[in-house]
Amino acid sequence: MSDDENPHRRMPVEVAGVPVGGAGMVVVMVHGRTQDPSYMRENVAQRLGRTDLAYLLPAAADQTWYPESFLEPVERNEPRLGWALERIDDVRRLLGRAGIDDRQIIWLGFSQGACLVSEYVARSSLRFGGLVSFTGGLIGPPEVELTRPTGVTGMPMLLTTSDIDEWVPLHRVEETAAMFRAAGADVEMVVSRGTGHEIVDDSIERCRTLIRRVERGIAGNA
Repeated sequence: MSDDENPHRRMPVEVAGVPVGGAGMVVVMVHGRTQDPSYMRENVAQRLGRTDLAYLLPAAADQTWYPESFLEPVERNEPRLGWALERIDDVRRLLGRAGIDDRQIIWLGFSQGACLVSEYVARSSLRFGGLVSFTGGLIGPPEVELTRPTGVTGMPMLLTTSDIDEWVPLHRVEETAAMFRAAGADVEMVVSRGTGHEIVDDSIERCRTLIRRVERGIAGNA
């Protein structure tokens, strides 16, 4: 597949925080449907208050990573889903060229972006620093077997959602948590009662905790 076929590859990857080359850890923040990187800057990066970290924020073509619901058969979201996963891997390779190890990367997404990073990590055999899924889950319909994660043993993972979210059913988040746990990830799942399709303050605080944990792990392996 050539670069010209993948519209996501024609979109920028924004950088915020400290320079990537001097960072001990990088958080890749992936926006949801009808959004762009500014949503993640304002609703996650600024609220975290961690100006000492490096952030990479890829942008989806037409503000959408793939066209249909993440609960639809995978083929209905192709080729855009494959292109989106390709673009996420581009970011990983970019970081590798900058000297960032996979265990120094935290993948973080909201809504469609959360689904995308969860699927990317599940399909990869690489061990990353951590995974944060704000209202998302593995991609595919419930009647088929979802992607079985590999390479996630000991990886910290945070999943947060609402019990009444209109786009992401609670059962899919629960299935995702169970599958990552079965694969050896250290999963925390938190359900907010009666909240909307948003990133609540408690989720930000728990994300801060996960980041500190990943930092301790990096320091321990130095």
